[in-house]
Amino acid sequence: MAKQFEPRKILKQIANSLLREFFTRRGELMEVPWDDLSEHRVEPVFAAWLALPDAKQREVQMVLRDVNELADHRGVAVLAESILARHPDRAADFTSQQSKADKAMWAYLHTPGVFNDAAMFARADALAGGRLWNRRNGLPKRELNDPASLCGPLGEALSSVYGHVQLRGRQCMVEHYRRADGADYFFAYLDDYPDKHLVFDGNDNQPIVRWDRYAFENVFVYSGDEGVLEIVAPGGGKMWTTLQVAFCKAVLKKDIPPADPLKPSYRLDHLLQNDFPLPTDPADRVEDARITRMRIVPLGGSGYIEIKADPRGERNDIYRKLDRWLRRENLPIEALRVTQATFSLRFIHNGAGRQPTLTFDVSVPHSSNLKSKPDEVRVIGERCLRRWEVTGDQG
Repeated sequence: MAKQFEPRKILKQIANSLLREFFTRRGELMEVPWDDLSEHRVEPVFAAWLALPDAKQREVQMVLRDVNELADHRGVAVLAESILARHPDRAADFTSQQSKADKAMWAYLHTPGVFNDAAMFARADALAGGRLWNRRNGLPKRELNDPASLCGPLGEALSSVYGHVQLRGRQCMVEHYRRADGADYFFAYLDDYPDKHLVFDGNDNQPIVRWDRYAFENVFVYSGDEGVLEIVAPGGGKMWTTLQVAFCKAVLKKDIPPADPLKPSYRLDHLLQNDFPLPTDPADRVEDARITRMRIVPLGGSGYIEIKADPRGERNDIYRKLDRWLRRENLPIEALRVTQATFSLRFIHNGAGRQPTLTFDVSVPHSSNLKSKPDEVRVIGERCLRRWEVTGDQG
């Protein structure tokens, strides 16, 4: 989801020297007394920007919106990743910029290719895990040697899918970008249903009705070393499956079966047993396993109760919270159902860096975000759920 954009706020977050360089390159705001401005005093800059012709204002706004989108930990991480891969000699200059917004504006000024790509990658990263996002493991693992040549076949495949099913998307443009970690991103833009909108045209202060065909977007991220495909697209499960099949045929030249429609069946009520043990396989190197959240529904009642453990508390802190807040003598286990639970695993770690962890949610009867986790930890989580009798399959 795009971040809230407040022009004054993002201007204040950018150093005056970078703003001056930005507008000077554009041949604008020469009248601003830059040498006399205290740092982050942006009212003269903002007023001068608003005095520009509408077209120039919009050009500046588009750049500032992308700077705003990249001015957080996620965006700066994407910029740093690309600069280290493509311009390692500029890494020290990038690091020396003080604020996140400074880093984003510096990248726009000095590594524009990195900036443009990072804006797209950051947008895709922001969508990951949302309601339009789907992930599939277990696909063929391969490197795409000439991915640009695959854009045309993918566009034709997507037009066939949407044109046949939804009577839109008959025109499609696909762009490919490869990220520093080797993941291949395919951005597909398809024509949407024609519609009419009220718009302000130029300097006219009266809106007019305009018929347009806007574009809607699909994003495909293929990680060839893992055999994983991530899709951001409208439509839900049935459409995602169709898009998976179309992508693999067009890009991987491989016919794949639809994803297994059978969903695991989860049960969580037994976790209410006091200090329920969470045994693990020693081979999985799990140092600690705990429940960090439960959503509980009283039988015959409306609403729910959500209990969260203290992340710094002891392993069974969730049960101490249950004892304290539920008063089990008034609400016996038999009168309660658990509809959601969050599990947290901490793995044995002897190396440098942060200790590896896995946190995932399970909801009855069939929902879990465990499938979106990397394969190497997803299979451990699935084994744990079987051991804990959360899934029916004990094999």
